[in-house]
Amino acid sequence: MSRNKILILRLSAIGDVAMTVHAVKALRETYPDLEITVGTRKRLAGFFEGIPDLEFIFLPDKATFAELKEFTANAKAMEFGYVADIQNNLRTTFVRMSLRSSKCKVAAYDQMTYGKWRVKRSWKKDLTPLRNNVLRFCDVFAKLGFAVPEPTVKRVVKPLPACFGKKEGVWIGVAPFSRKEKKIYPLDSTAEVIRLLSKRYDKVFIFSGPGKEKTFCDQMMDLYPNVESVFGRTDFNGETALISNLDALVTMDSATMHMASLTHAPFVCIWGGTHPSTGYSAYGADWDKNYLQLDMPCRPCSSYGEGKCKFGDFRCMGNITPEMVVNKVSDLIDNKKEN
Repeated sequence: MSRNKILILRLSAIGDVAMTVHAVKALRETYPDLEITVGTRKRLAGFFEGIPDLEFIFLPDKATFAELKEFTANAKAMEFGYVADIQNNLRTTFVRMSLRSSKCKVAAYDQMTYGKWRVKRSWKKDLTPLRNNVLRFCDVFAKLGFAVPEPTVKRVVKPLPACFGKKEGVWIGVAPFSRKEKKIYPLDSTAEVIRLLSKRYDKVFIFSGPGKEKTFCDQMMDLYPNVESVFGRTDFNGETALISNLDALVTMDSATMHMASLTHAPFVCIWGGTHPSTGYSAYGADWDKNYLQLDMPCRPCSSYGEGKCKFGDFRCMGNITPEMVVNKVSDLIDNKKEN
């Protein structure tokens, strides 16, 4: 068994896998001779482009128990000396403990359950920021004997995918959706944000998924000729490249925010039921420049978007006006010009 081979487990979610990139990059830079394999989903591997000498082992998207057993068997055959579980859910725990039985040294990510409860409890909230997820990923490496310095973030502009054409003028992105209702800016307000941005800037790209989200994008494209939908035109790596070319991105507490952090692209994140203090903030973000949120006694009420609004009206999002969002974008672009 090689003691110089490490398996890093992060199977999901999209944004968390994107955050993993910062930690893996720091590990590679600190230990250039370490054999690193990332266990994740195949469609997410593009996030790691640019980190040299990485291997991958992929878990199928359905991830049935039979597929999980096959994934674990394949991992055992690769004879890892170390396993860094930087997800620590039921699936990765099964893999981690199975490999531990073959005498791998293993370590797992700290979920900080009590700390997240402390931030969101309904009385005597403590909004002292928890340790960022990226740094907690690095802590797992340190437990295995591979301490790394805090990752750095640098502004990078990637080659623009040909499907988006040549950049001319000021480009803005809008990513209004999330899998969790508590993280979604009201669509009527989003429509007004897009209207205002389309009047002020040269092109507005909307990021979405399929179904109702795509229908919304199509409606916006019908109304405004300089609005384009991103869905279906490229993969996650291409979307990350597009984001790196934007002059500003409006996003929720979602995967798109973390994709922006990979290239230190300028963004404005609208926070609702969740809060950056829970450790899920974009790595390297400036809270004053990059975040738009309201101080309300009821928020945060959630760590990652779980649950329902106790008032039923999502006022933490609804009270953020489109003008507030557009002004924040304008400040970001003006600050970029000054620098």
